[in-house]
Amino acid sequence: MSRLLKCEYPDGCMLDLWAKVIKAKYVQKQVKVLDTLFCVPEDQVGGKISAVEDIKVKVIQAYEDLCFNKVKIFIDFEIILFVVVNGEFQIITVADRYDQTIELDEFDPPLTPDEFRREIEQSEVILRDWSFDFEIRGGAEDACNPGQLTTPVSGTCIGLKAFVDIIDKLGKMHDVVVYGELDPLTDV
Repeated sequence: MSRLLKCEYPDGCMLDLWAKVIKAKYVQKQVKVLDTLFCVPEDQVGGKISAVEDIKVKVIQAYEDLCFNKVKIFIDFEIILFVVVNGEFQIITVADRYDQTIELDEFDPPLTPDEFRREIEQSEVILRDWSFDFEIRGGAEDACNPGQLTTPVSGTCIGLKAFVDIIDKLGKMHDVVVYGELDPLTDV
């Protein structure tokens, strides 16, 4: 597109934009959002799990609640494990929710309660760089709370941890007006 603001009356050339201006942001690397130990019964997958081949994540929703002088974030997600049982692939899904409260002084730059009330209208949660740590701990009858099981379960016990970078951007929509004229000989 060229000559976006070309006009016959240079004094009247105006580009009116509506833009979100980021006032502060919170960045935390590799936050542990899941740390669980669970048993997979043999009858669910057709035997004992011998390996975890791959792990994926599905974020169901990530949202925030702008509370009085703090931000609460919520992440609903599913971890999908591709496991090997007797040489065959099976899928196991673990659903969970993570929540965290972020105080105003944890943002960069830190916000005062007055700035938060006046300058913040929106929050955007960004999740990136998921990583996982897992361990096949053995048979369910041995490793998954053996003293708490009322009936023995034949299966596989898996320890699973999930980590993610969490970024929360706080901002407000502003009307931005640009005055001027583009050079008609320049392609944009």
